[in-house]
Amino acid sequence: MKKTVLALFSISLTAGTIYFTYSKVKDYYIKKLVSSWLEAAKKQEVPLDEKYLTEQLDKLTLLQIRVLSVYWAKSLLDLSKAELEPYAIKLRTGKIMEKADLSSLKPLFKIK
Repeated sequence: MKKTVLALFSISLTAGTIYFTYSKVKDYYIKKLVSSWLEAAKKQEVPLDEKYLTEQLDKLTLLQIRVLSVYWAKSLLDLSKAELEPYAIKLRTGKIMEKADLSSLKPLFKIK
C-alpha cells in the first residue's frame, strides 16, 4: 500500500512539474513573439492590442507557436515567396490561423 501511494505521488509530482515547465516555456514564447510584433507594428504605425494577441496565442499549442515564430523570423529576412512557401504550408496544415484570430497581423507580414 505504501509503495502504491508513493508511486502515485511521484507520478503526480512529475506530471505537475512537466505541465508547469510547459506552461512557463509557452508563456515565454508568447511574450517574445508579441513583443516583436508590437515593435514591428510601432515602426509601421499599425495599431495592435497586446492583450488580444496574447489571448489568441494562448489558444495554440507550444509547437504551433514555434511554427508561427519561425515563420515570423523568416519573413523578417525578406525571403522570396518560394523560400517562404514551406513555412506557409506548415501554417496551413497546422490550422494555426483557424484556431487563433491573427488577422490584425496581416499588415505586418503576409499570412496565407
